Amino acid sequence: MKFKSIIVLSLILLTACDKDLTVDTSPRGDFELFFAYLENDYAYRDYHPFTMEELRQKYLPQIEASNTKEMLANILLNIQLNELQDPHVYIDDDEPWYLTNVREKSPVHLDEALPLFREIHVIQHTPYYTYGLTKANPRIGYIYIRAFNSDVGGTSSLHIDAGVKKIDNIIQELRHQGIVSMIVDMRSDAGGSNYVPRYVAQHFVNRSAVYMVEEYPVVHSFTRKEWTVTPSGGTGFREGKIALLSNGMTASGGEMFLLAMLQRDNLIHIGSRSAGASGNITEKDLSNGWNMTITNSRTEYPDGRQYFKVGIVPAVIVENDSTYGDITFTDRLIEEAIRVLQ
Repeated sequence: MKFKSIIVLSLILLTACDKDLTVDTSPRGDFELFFAYLENDYAYRDYHPFTMEELRQKYLPQIEASNTKEMLANILLNIQLNELQDPHVYIDDDEPWYLTNVREKSPVHLDEALPLFREIHVIQHTPYYTYGLTKANPRIGYIYIRAFNSDVGGTSSLHIDAGVKKIDNIIQELRHQGIVSMIVDMRSDAGGSNYVPRYVAQHFVNRSAVYMVEEYPVVHSFTRKEWTVTPSGGTGFREGKIALLSNGMTASGGEMFLLAMLQRDNLIHIGSRSAGASGNITEKDLSNGWNMTITNSRTEYPDGRQYFKVGIVPAVIVENDSTYGDITFTDRLIEEAIRVLQ
């Protein structure tokens, strides 16, 4: 009798375990999974005028009324584009876009004023940098950073591409050309992992400083990490004045680079406010195979101020208008940079 009781109990436990492991693969199930990610892993869950539960309740009647992939796609894309408006929260899969009439996949509110290099005697273009000397004054060097790494992997990505490491040789070459000041152009740089912006910035900063605070969600609280940048890597360029350029597409790791560079003495920041795409990203999957990214850390100024959706504001505001590159070819940001560096 006792043996039979053990068998029955074992069957009950196995049944209970199987029930716990059952995954709801319906659109409604993925709707709930999406909001579980927002509640548990989204670093900016408390920085909106609504809670994640209020957002869930707003869209719950829609998925209950139409438990379909099409409805789920509409809900997720509407939350991404119109509710959260966080460039790091992104449905990174083609199918939901095809299931709706939404076709715009680029982050919102970001300008696209790319440099044309007409004011620069370009020495070389590389996959990561364009560098040379300004035509108006060959003693002013110029480096455009177009990307930080091919591998964008958040804080877990320690790999730094060989092409990024050429910053050592580029600075040395420009110094051999006799430069006394430099323009570092960060416009339209969408970033990379935390380590790569710091690696590049350490070739320019002239003192050690905490430049960024990072906060990771842990259940209902956050764990804090301070990031320090220290002069390192070859001879660098640490003595002369630097004009640092940014625009509304300087985002994510690009903004981390701005934070590090702003710790430097003898620097002027010129341009328009950055994207405010703060923090790192992590990838999440829904049960139907859709992939998404989510902001899994907050990055802040060293004093704890936020730049999420606000951006980092330059000391000198200069923008190219809508005719730039079409009718107007004078790059106002480079023009202003040359003026302050003369």
